[in-house]
Amino acid sequence: MGSGQFSPEPDRVPLDGRLEYVFNTDMKRKIVQTGSSLAVTLPNDLVEELGLEKGQTVELTVHPQTRAITIRTGVHYFEDGKVTKRFREMAEALVERRRALYEALAK
Repeated sequence: MGSGQFSPEPDRVPLDGRLEYVFNTDMKRKIVQTGSSLAVTLPNDLVEELGLEKGQTVELTVHPQTRAITIRTGVHYFEDGKVTKRFREMAEALVERRRALYEALAK
């Protein structure tokens, strides 16, 4: 596998209902000039696998000690003042998974 290729095997890890799997990868990408900014490109097969689109907003975080950069598509918690259907479903699934713990803590 070349340094820019995306290889989803062998580390397939179950994720939430929106994505079936997240892939552990080790990719090296070059920083490129785009206008007056710098950018990191993503391989097309990764873009397709994650359902990314041009113009889509992503969240970028930088770890304060390691300076590791994380890019996430993000979870939209609210739309028009209400929680989104996806967030509500995720919260309900979490409560259900931890129901026994919550009931024990409530005693």
